[in-house]
Amino acid sequence: MTLLLDGEQILGKKMKVTGNLRIEAADMSGQTSNTQTAHKGFKPKTLAVSLMIPFVDQVQLRTIMRLAEATAGGGQLKMYRIVNDTAAAFGIREVQFSEGISAREDDTLAAWLVQFTLSEKESNPEKVEQRRATNGVSSQSAPGQAVGGSGGAVGAGGEVGNGQELSGFEKTLKKLDDYLAPKT
Repeated sequence: MTLLLDGEQILGKKMKVTGNLRIEAADMSGQTSNTQTAHKGFKPKTLAVSLMIPFVDQVQLRTIMRLAEATAGGGQLKMYRIVNDTAAAFGIREVQFSEGISAREDDTLAAWLVQFTLSEKESNPEKVEQRRATNGVSSQSAPGQAVGGSGGAVGAGGEVGNGQELSGFEKTLKKLDDYLAPKT
Protein backbone atom coordinates (compact mmCIF):
# COMPACT_ATOMS: atom_id res chain seq x y z
CA MET A 1 0.00 0.00 0.00
CA THR A 2 1.38 3.42 -0.96
CA LEU A 3 0.86 6.56 1.12
CA LEU A 4 2.33 9.84 -0.14
CA LEU A 5 1.87 13.23 1.55
CA ASP A 6 2.98 16.08 -0.74
CA GLY A 7 5.14 13.54 -2.58
CA GLU A 8 6.87 12.27 0.58
CA GLN A 9 6.36 8.54 1.04
CA ILE A 10 5.32 7.18 4.43
CA LEU A 11 7.18 3.91 4.86
CA GLY A 12 6.27 1.12 7.26
CA LYS A 13 5.33 -2.53 7.43
CA LYS A 14 1.78 -3.92 7.56
CA MET A 15 0.27 -0.53 6.68
CA LYS A 16 -3.52 -0.36 6.95
CA VAL A 17 -5.58 2.68 5.96
CA THR A 18 -9.20 2.81 7.14
CA GLY A 19 -11.56 5.40 5.67
CA ASN A 20 -14.42 6.82 7.74
CA LEU A 21 -17.39 9.05 6.88
CA ARG A 22 -19.41 10.27 9.86
CA ILE A 23 -23.04 11.21 9.22
CA GLU A 24 -24.51 13.43 11.96
CA ALA A 25 -28.10 12.86 12.98
CA ALA A 26 -30.21 14.00 15.94
CA ASP A 27 -32.84 11.90 17.65
CA MET A 28 -36.31 13.43 17.25
CA SER A 29 -38.26 10.88 19.31
CA GLY A 30 -38.21 12.69 22.66
CA GLN A 31 -39.53 10.24 25.24
CA THR A 32 -41.27 7.99 22.69
CA SER A 33 -40.05 4.94 20.80
CA ASN A 34 -40.23 6.79 17.49
CA THR A 35 -37.23 6.18 15.23
CA GLN A 36 -37.17 9.50 13.37
CA THR A 37 -33.90 11.40 13.17
CA ALA A 38 -32.93 14.79 11.78
CA HIS A 39 -30.06 14.79 9.30
CA LYS A 40 -27.43 17.29 10.46
CA GLY A 41 -24.90 16.91 7.65
CA PHE A 42 -21.78 15.04 6.70
CA LYS A 43 -18.64 15.56 8.75
CA PRO A 44 -15.19 15.55 7.12
CA LYS A 45 -13.96 12.12 6.05
CA THR A 46 -11.04 10.69 7.99
CA LEU A 47 -8.32 8.15 7.25
CA ALA A 48 -7.03 6.11 10.20
CA VAL A 49 -3.52 4.87 9.39
CA SER A 50 -1.77 2.09 11.30
CA LEU A 51 1.65 0.68 10.51
CA MET A 52 4.70 -0.90 12.09
CA ILE A 53 8.14 0.73 12.01
CA PRO A 54 11.17 -1.33 13.12
CA PHE A 55 13.46 0.32 15.70
CA VAL A 56 16.30 0.34 13.15
CA ASP A 57 14.17 2.56 10.86
CA GLN A 58 13.50 5.29 13.43
CA VAL A 59 14.08 7.88 10.67
CA GLN A 60 10.65 6.87 9.31
CA LEU A 61 8.98 7.68 12.64
CA ARG A 62 10.81 11.01 12.75
CA THR A 63 9.53 11.77 9.24
CA ILE A 64 5.93 11.15 10.32
CA MET A 65 6.42 13.36 13.41
CA ARG A 66 7.96 16.13 11.30
CA LEU A 67 5.03 16.05 8.87
CA ALA A 68 2.48 16.06 11.72
CA GLU A 69 4.12 19.01 13.47
CA ALA A 70 4.49 21.12 10.32
CA THR A 71 2.52 24.35 10.25
CA ALA A 72 1.55 26.70 7.46
CA GLY A 73 1.22 30.48 7.62
CA GLY A 74 -0.57 31.76 10.71
CA GLY A 75 0.28 28.70 12.78
CA GLN A 76 -2.38 26.51 11.15
CA LEU A 77 -1.69 22.83 10.55
CA LYS A 78 -0.15 22.16 7.16
CA MET A 79 -2.41 20.71 4.51
CA TYR A 80 -1.07 17.85 2.36
CA ARG A 81 -2.01 16.49 -1.07
CA ILE A 82 -2.50 12.75 -0.54
CA VAL A 83 -1.86 9.81 -2.84
CA ASN A 84 -3.42 6.58 -1.56
CA ASP A 85 -5.88 4.03 -2.95
CA THR A 86 -8.33 4.30 -0.02
CA ALA A 87 -8.17 8.10 -0.12
CA ALA A 88 -8.89 8.06 -3.85
CA ALA A 89 -11.83 5.68 -3.36
CA PHE A 90 -13.26 8.04 -0.71
CA GLY A 91 -12.66 11.08 -2.93
CA ILE A 92 -10.16 12.63 -0.53
CA ARG A 93 -7.50 14.86 -2.09
CA GLU A 94 -6.22 17.07 0.72
CA VAL A 95 -5.69 16.13 4.37
CA GLN A 96 -4.15 17.34 7.58
CA PHE A 97 -3.12 15.48 10.71
CA SER A 98 -5.76 15.34 13.42
CA GLU A 99 -6.48 13.57 16.71
CA GLY A 100 -2.80 12.96 17.49
CA ILE A 101 -0.21 10.28 16.77
CA SER A 102 0.61 7.29 18.90
CA ALA A 103 3.66 5.02 18.73
CA ARG A 104 3.88 2.14 21.18
CA GLU A 105 6.44 -0.60 21.36
CA ASP A 106 5.38 -4.00 20.12
CA ASP A 107 5.31 -6.80 22.70
CA THR A 108 7.34 -9.31 20.69
CA LEU A 109 9.05 -7.47 17.83
CA ALA A 110 11.64 -4.71 18.02
CA ALA A 111 9.27 -2.20 16.42
CA TRP A 112 6.79 0.61 17.07
CA LEU A 113 3.11 0.23 16.29
CA VAL A 114 2.23 3.67 14.93
CA GLN A 115 -1.29 5.06 14.54
CA PHE A 116 -2.45 8.46 13.31
CA THR A 117 -5.48 10.07 11.73
CA LEU A 118 -5.67 12.26 8.66
CA SER A 119 -8.73 14.47 8.31
CA GLU A 120 -10.09 15.68 4.98
CA LYS A 121 -9.76 19.38 4.24
CA GLU A 122 -12.03 21.25 1.82
CA SER A 123 -14.46 18.34 1.52
CA ASN A 124 -17.09 18.19 -1.22
CA PRO A 125 -20.01 18.70 1.23
CA GLU A 126 -18.16 21.73 2.63
CA LYS A 127 -17.73 23.20 -0.87
CA VAL A 128 -21.41 22.57 -1.70
CA GLU A 129 -22.47 24.26 1.55
CA GLN A 130 -20.32 27.31 0.75
CA ARG A 131 -21.79 27.58 -2.76
CA ARG A 132 -25.39 27.14 -1.61
CA ALA A 133 -27.30 30.40 -1.94
CA THR A 134 -28.37 31.86 1.38
CA ASN A 135 -32.03 32.63 1.93
CA GLY A 136 -32.35 36.40 1.64
CA VAL A 137 -34.72 38.40 3.79
CA SER A 138 -37.69 39.69 1.85
CA SER A 139 -39.06 43.11 2.71
CA GLN A 140 -42.41 43.14 4.39
CA SER A 141 -45.11 45.76 4.03
CA ALA A 142 -48.52 46.30 5.50
CA PRO A 143 -51.53 48.02 3.97
CA GLY A 144 -51.74 51.78 4.61
CA GLN A 145 -49.29 54.63 4.59
CA ALA A 146 -45.89 55.00 6.13
CA VAL A 147 -45.70 57.19 9.19
CA GLY A 148 -43.61 60.34 8.78
CA GLY A 149 -41.81 61.53 5.66
CA SER A 150 -43.58 63.33 2.83
CA GLY A 151 -46.23 60.65 2.26
CA GLY A 152 -48.40 61.82 5.16
CA ALA A 153 -47.81 65.57 4.94
CA VAL A 154 -50.97 67.63 4.98
CA GLY A 155 -51.28 70.42 2.45
CA ALA A 156 -52.86 73.86 2.85
CA GLY A 157 -56.41 72.86 1.89
CA GLY A 158 -56.66 70.00 4.38
CA GLU A 159 -55.34 67.51 1.87
CA VAL A 160 -52.84 64.75 2.52
CA GLY A 161 -49.72 64.92 0.27
CA ASN A 162 -51.14 62.26 -2.07
CA GLY A 163 -54.35 64.25 -2.79
CA GLN A 164 -56.59 62.43 -0.33
CA GLU A 165 -59.14 64.69 1.49
CA LEU A 166 -59.26 64.66 5.33
CA SER A 167 -62.53 63.79 7.00
CA GLY A 168 -64.31 66.36 9.22
CA PHE A 169 -62.99 64.84 12.45
CA GLU A 170 -59.43 64.66 11.03
CA LYS A 171 -59.65 68.36 10.02
CA THR A 172 -60.65 69.26 13.59
CA LEU A 173 -57.72 67.26 15.02
CA LYS A 174 -55.40 68.93 12.51
CA LYS A 175 -56.50 72.41 13.65
CA LEU A 176 -56.03 71.44 17.30
CA ASP A 177 -52.58 69.97 16.54
CA ASP A 178 -51.53 73.13 14.67
CA TYR A 179 -52.76 75.34 17.55
CA LEU A 180 -50.90 73.34 20.23
CA ALA A 181 -47.69 72.87 18.25
CA PRO A 182 -47.42 75.57 15.62
CA LYS A 183 -44.94 74.98 12.79
CA THR A 184 -42.07 77.43 12.64
